Amino acid sequence: MRLDLGTIRSNYSGFNAIADVAVKTKNAWLDSIKLNLSSCSFFEANMAAPLYTVISRLRDDLNDVSISNVPDRVCTILRKNKFLSVFNQTELADTNQTTLPFKIFKLTAGDQFNDYLNTYMQGRGLPTMSGALTKRFRQSLFEIFLNATFHSQSESGIFVCGQFYPNKHRLDFTIADAGVGIWENVRQYRKMPNLDSCQAIQWAMIEGNTTKTGNQPGGLGLKLIKDFIQMNGGKIQIVSRFGYYEFSAICDSIQKMDNDFPGTCVNIEINTEDTSSYCLKSELKSEDIF
Repeated sequence: MRLDLGTIRSNYSGFNAIADVAVKTKNAWLDSIKLNLSSCSFFEANMAAPLYTVISRLRDDLNDVSISNVPDRVCTILRKNKFLSVFNQTELADTNQTTLPFKIFKLTAGDQFNDYLNTYMQGRGLPTMSGALTKRFRQSLFEIFLNATFHSQSESGIFVCGQFYPNKHRLDFTIADAGVGIWENVRQYRKMPNLDSCQAIQWAMIEGNTTKTGNQPGGLGLKLIKDFIQMNGGKIQIVSRFGYYEFSAICDSIQKMDNDFPGTCVNIEINTEDTSSYCLKSELKSEDIF
C-alpha cells in the first residue's frame, strides 16, 4: 500500500493529514506500507512524534513501514533530529543545535525523560526564566509525560521531539502516544458512552478534573504552562482521536477533526521572540507567574 504524505505543519491540517494515514491503514496487517513524501515541501520536525503514533501501531500489527522519496530539505532535518534513524537511515550532526531529537521512551522511563529535558530544554531561544520557574516548567512537562504513561495504555511507549525555528521565532516541544486517547479515559471514568472527543478534551482541560484515582496528582499538568503561554504569546495544541484543541493568548478553541487520530498528542509552542524575563512570586503557586 502506497500513501502520499504532503506538507506537514503543527496545525489542524497537519494533524488531520497524519490522522488520514491512520484511517486509510486501519485494517492493515502483515502488509507493506510505503509513505511517499515526494509532494512534501516542508515537514515541521516536531511533527515526527505524532506521525510515529501511526507508524508504531502499524508496526505492532506486523506491517512493514517505509518512507520514500523524501525531498532533500526534509530528509536533512529528519536525519538531524534522528527520526529517520528508525528507518535505518544515518543521522546527521545538528551543528546549528535547533533540534530536540526524536526519542521513544518506555512507560517506566521517567528518569530518562527528565535527563532529556535537562539536556535539550535550554537555550534554543527560550525566554529568560528564573531558576524556580525553570524547575516548575520542567515539572509541568514531566507531568504531561506521566499523564501519558498512566493513561495511554500504549505498549509502544511515549514519543518525544521538538524543533527550534529561529526564522519563525518558535520552539515547539511535542509529546505523543499511541494509546486509547483522552476520549476513552474520560468516557469510562464519567460513565458517559455518548461523550465525544471534543467534549472529553474540554472536560480534561478544566483545572482539577482528572481520571486518576488515589493520592496521585491528576490533570494534564498544563496550568503553569498555560499561564506562561498566555503571557509569552505561544500556543498549546492537544489532539486526541477526533478532537483538536488550541490555546493561546488570543484563542481558546476546540474543533472536530475530519479523521481519527490514534492516541494523544500535546504540542507546546513557545514564542522565542519574547524578550521578557519570567519568574514566580512564590515557588509554591503556579498561578503567581509575573
